Amino acid sequence: MASMKLTAWNAEWLEYTAGVDLGWVEPGARTFIGNAPTLAEAAARIDGFRKVVREVDPDVLFLCEGVRGAAGMRAFVSKHLPEYDLVTHPGDDDGLYDVQGFQWLWFLVKKGLADRTSPSLLDNTVWKSYTAAESMMGHRDGKWMVSMPQVRGGQILANAREEHDHYRHPQVLVLDWAGHRVEVVGLHLKSKLVSRRPRKRRASESFEAYASEPKVAEYLAQSHIARIKLTTEATDVRYYVDHRFAQEPEPSIVVVGDLNDGPGKELLEREYLFHDLIGNLQGDVFFADRFLNHALFDYPGALRWTVRFEDFMDPDRPDAILLDHILFTQAFAGAGAGPLRAPARSGKVEHEVYERVASLLPDAGVISDHRPVSVTFVERAGILPA
Repeated sequence: MASMKLTAWNAEWLEYTAGVDLGWVEPGARTFIGNAPTLAEAAARIDGFRKVVREVDPDVLFLCEGVRGAAGMRAFVSKHLPEYDLVTHPGDDDGLYDVQGFQWLWFLVKKGLADRTSPSLLDNTVWKSYTAAESMMGHRDGKWMVSMPQVRGGQILANAREEHDHYRHPQVLVLDWAGHRVEVVGLHLKSKLVSRRPRKRRASESFEAYASEPKVAEYLAQSHIARIKLTTEATDVRYYVDHRFAQEPEPSIVVVGDLNDGPGKELLEREYLFHDLIGNLQGDVFFADRFLNHALFDYPGALRWTVRFEDFMDPDRPDAILLDHILFTQAFAGAGAGPLRAPARSGKVEHEVYERVASLLPDAGVISDHRPVSVTFVERAGILPA
């Protein structure tokens, strides 16, 4: 029976490592995030990256924080992962990706699967048309208005409406699976982090006392703004998914990537937003046929994390959090009508491969601050072309 393993991985600023390796970034040069790696560090990290990918062995690999521009990413894939095809927009036109600067999103498809499924990327103009229609024109040309607090000179002012759009526009991989359309929506939503953070909250300190300090209050307001923007990006994705349900009863859609959402209702969500971001994306039981299933739903909870991140505002919270997700429509469920299905326990975080490969790097080097997450779909028995 045919299968398709899909893996999503945030490769953590792969651009600078690849740039050193391919000669367009000076080793040790000052970059946006600090110093670029040395030649030796870049070689070790790329070796680890390549070994993880080859041992995980996905048929489809979605990468966050990849190399900027199609030409650069194509050169990297050609050198280090030649068994994959890089899926790009027509003519490798970088203007079609709608990414503001760094951290590009890429799909790689195993050559054998690419030959059978004719992978392509959805034109982002189509996405913007669908979300405009579903939002009743609240979203226009990929932009929308957001009501949020204003911060001026350290003063927190009343809410005002500002325009927002995706920092990194979603990229949609389209596959033809035996005549059936399968879509994989690749995401790296806006970061919720804010620069110039205040002092760390003490474990015994109440939130009210901590939040009363002016620098903390300003930081909380900025964090609130970041999370509001992040939520609206997830809502835009949900508009796309809902519009596809207005076109066919059971579209085969997978949503993958780094959602920057954190462990459910964090302190900021509990104090200000009262929702977890993944809930905005998944849907609700009032429209159960459109609800998105999570690939890690039946994966052991103690292993259900992809990043370690200490929250200085919430020191008692465990640092292992789940930021990287794979969700899919009911077409992939047991009784679904799609060409592929997700069996029980088909999702996993690739802890074992990642840690074993990383442990063999010089000084147990870090390949990425994120762990890969995967799901293996299997073809339904007797599937026929549509």
